[in-house]
Amino acid sequence: MEMLWEELKKIEDEAVNIRSEARENSEKIIALAREYAERLISDSKKEAENEALELLNRFLREAKRKREEMLRENEENLRRLRMKAEKRMDRAVETIVNAVVGKLKIE
Repeated sequence: MEMLWEELKKIEDEAVNIRSEARENSEKIIALAREYAERLISDSKKEAENEALELLNRFLREAKRKREEMLRENEENLRRLRMKAEKRMDRAVETIVNAVVGKLKIE
């Protein structure tokens, strides 16, 4: 009978040890899972920041390209307007000179 009690005691001690190891292992697994989740969140944030920065850089490059294109178009329009103004100025001066000369001759 005593051997039976000793055997039951061994089985009970083994069950306690198994339960204790299981608790420790589960706590380790939970800690690893939390660490992994935190790393995933951190990596996701970094990736999102990098994507946002890349998107911003693409937007800025496109805005700069459009600005330069508009600047070239505006410079070309300005050049054309100056040429028109110069041609009109030449005609206006010629008209005024002819009018003055014509008036001087008439008087």
